[in-house]
Amino acid sequence: MSSLVDKVVIITGASSGIGASTCLHLSKHKPKLVLASRNVDNLTKVAGGCQANGLSSDNIFIVQCDVDKECDLQKLVEQTIEKFGQIDVLVNNAGSSIYSSIMDTTLEMFDQTIRTNLRAPFYLCQLCIPHLIKTQGSIVNVSSISSTKAFPTAVTYCMAKAGLDHLTRTLAVDLAGKKVRVNSVNPGVIVTNFQKNAGMTDDKYEQYIDRQKMLQPLGGAGDPEEVAKAIQFLASDQSSFITGQLIFVDGGRHVFSPC
Repeated sequence: MSSLVDKVVIITGASSGIGASTCLHLSKHKPKLVLASRNVDNLTKVAGGCQANGLSSDNIFIVQCDVDKECDLQKLVEQTIEKFGQIDVLVNNAGSSIYSSIMDTTLEMFDQTIRTNLRAPFYLCQLCIPHLIKTQGSIVNVSSISSTKAFPTAVTYCMAKAGLDHLTRTLAVDLAGKKVRVNSVNPGVIVTNFQKNAGMTDDKYEQYIDRQKMLQPLGGAGDPEEVAKAIQFLASDQSSFITGQLIFVDGGRHVFSPC
């Protein structure tokens, strides 16, 4: 039996991409899922997919949440405790980027990217940690290969994800004595709407995906479920002696240097 049975798992950014795939994958392990995102319509569709995988509707809780808003994050934790009484796993998945050169990046754009990708996970960890200590739970941060590699027109996003990696390592040390584990998955290029939402045009996106066949040696751009499987491993007791790790789910991109 999976160690995630009846565990209360919060997943931010659950309405699409990696977040939605994580919900669907974890639903097979029978946890109590808290699906958080701004898009309730999409969350409802994801919840339907979880039910199709055999998860009871009683074990699925939808919370409309904008991670950029402190009050929404507070509400997310409060309503989760009210609904399920505990928190066992926090998956900080919500993220966004805006493609822009440093000279075209306004302070407002900078603040927005940092707020979503670093400030929100920091604050949500802070809110959840007292509950995770009680359950000796786990935090999984969804970072990026961008935390360790420099990409053009993504300076603020790269900075934010580098900060998220160090938040992962620092919290792992701070919370080890409390038996709360903190790890990260760092995806490479995964087929989602992320790049288009960040401003990439359709034609450039096709070229971008095609280029991954060379850059990600295991077979080009990845599927969101590959990331979901890594999240499931880190969230479960299968990784009970692992903390402070950054697991790259990138088809080998982070170790590959094309000639």
